[in-house]
Amino acid sequence: MRRLRVTGLARAAVLVLGTWLALAAGAAGASGASGASSAAAFSGQEPGYLLDLSTARVDAVLEAVVDHLRGGPLRGTYTFVVQRPGRSTEYVMEIVSDGDQRGLIRVTAPPREAGQAFLMDGDDLWLYNARLGRSLRLPPSGRTGAFLGSDVSYNDIVGRDLERDYVAAFAEESSSEGLIVLELTPRPGAPTPYGRVLIGVEAERLAPRWVDYYDQRGQVVKRLTLSEYLEDGGRFLPLLMEVEDRIRQGNRTVVRLSGVELDAAVPESCFTLQALERGCP
Repeated sequence: MRRLRVTGLARAAVLVLGTWLALAAGAAGASGASGASSAAAFSGQEPGYLLDLSTARVDAVLEAVVDHLRGGPLRGTYTFVVQRPGRSTEYVMEIVSDGDQRGLIRVTAPPREAGQAFLMDGDDLWLYNARLGRSLRLPPSGRTGAFLGSDVSYNDIVGRDLERDYVAAFAEESSSEGLIVLELTPRPGAPTPYGRVLIGVEAERLAPRWVDYYDQRGQVVKRLTLSEYLEDGGRFLPLLMEVEDRIRQGNRTVVRLSGVELDAAVPESCFTLQALERGCP
């Protein structure tokens, strides 16, 4: 029987699932109170409480991890620095997300790319070419494609494909002190090129620290490293994401999220083809 030493919020998250998920999802207003009562429920536990990984709800842990990644409804600004051997390109874009399956991204710089926009709504992915004035719909498999030629995929920044497309389990690596490792394997027919995904998760906060993507032959092809968390109401939203191509040496993308407005009032009209082409108010 494998056990992992965890403290604080992680105990509440795994063992009082409903309350924790309300907190991690960032529900406006009530979420802070839910988190407080959840922690109070375990105030009598001794420090270093042992979580039994053989009975813990792995799907609850994964949902909490994705909640942290997405941060709930938000507005903000992404800065991408795409590094290639001998050159570097910077993109700036505005993002609006419902914290779930929908997101609208509009490029504002550099000038030659400004006006391009991307709308993600579940399996639907639309691209708007400002120079041509046309919108194009991509297949679901396009969500794993390179975003603006970077090392980042569309799924890395919007959506909950890690829950939807994979079956989660606790990996053997979960015996590491203070770290939970989730092992994800694709569901039959899932639109993903990966054969396996590992996620390193802080045991105490259930905040994701890194994500490794493996190809069908078992080789790591991409690593996401997450840091500089914005803490708000029990959420830990990573503001810095570094994505390294493990196959092509020197290929790396650094993504910074700034000007974040959490629990933003995002109207439904932001996730339409009209908003894709004209912008979200």
